[in-house]
Amino acid sequence: MIIDSHSHIGTRIGSHQTGAELADRMDAAGVDLACIFPHVEAGFSNDEVDVAMTERPDRFIPFMALNPWVGRSAVEELHRRADRGYRGIKLHPTIHGYNLGDLALLAPILDAARERALIVIAHGASDVLNAPPAFAKIARAYPEVPLLMAHSGVFQMHEEAIEAAREHPSLYLECARVPAYEISVQIRELGPEKVVWGSDSPFCDYTWEYQKVSRTVDSEEARLLVCGGNLARLLGL
Repeated sequence: MIIDSHSHIGTRIGSHQTGAELADRMDAAGVDLACIFPHVEAGFSNDEVDVAMTERPDRFIPFMALNPWVGRSAVEELHRRADRGYRGIKLHPTIHGYNLGDLALLAPILDAARERALIVIAHGASDVLNAPPAFAKIARAYPEVPLLMAHSGVFQMHEEAIEAAREHPSLYLECARVPAYEISVQIRELGPEKVVWGSDSPFCDYTWEYQKVSRTVDSEEARLLVCGGNLARLLGL
């Protein structure tokens, strides 16, 4: 089972993707399932995910985007969506303006994520607001919550990302839009069991994002773990 951990649905300035369009890209690449969440800029809405689910419910795993600054309403949104079958949460500290390591801010969401057995995927390119030490801080405080570092800390913080994932069993490096060389390094250093593939569609050439993993592994078993096996295990599929 090939699973994309990271695709955006809906419309924002400069970007648009419907569920049907994503399903077509998945078909062309040979991808079975995709975790979907809305673009997170401005007044985003998780209702975009609901629309996509009506288009191709057999192909998508719904995730919600949350902004912790809205406080209790974010937790209420989490429970409302979890009741409807959502399986994960997308956080984007850079866009929403907070430090991922601010546990006082994030605790209500992370407590609820632990309670509802949800996966958390957070933007994790090299940026001071979502640096690898912040991921490590969450992993220490919430080891029961699977945590995906989107973009694997590239470029300036890639080594630190590998070190954090090595130290914390619940922390995985997600390789959307990460160059093939860096993917090969983190697989070599951590093993394929700690790397999760994602596309970051529509901000990519979808088929290339999937096919590049084949250039980074030394076995079909490793490729299948990175491209779906690890995420399927975390999702209980």
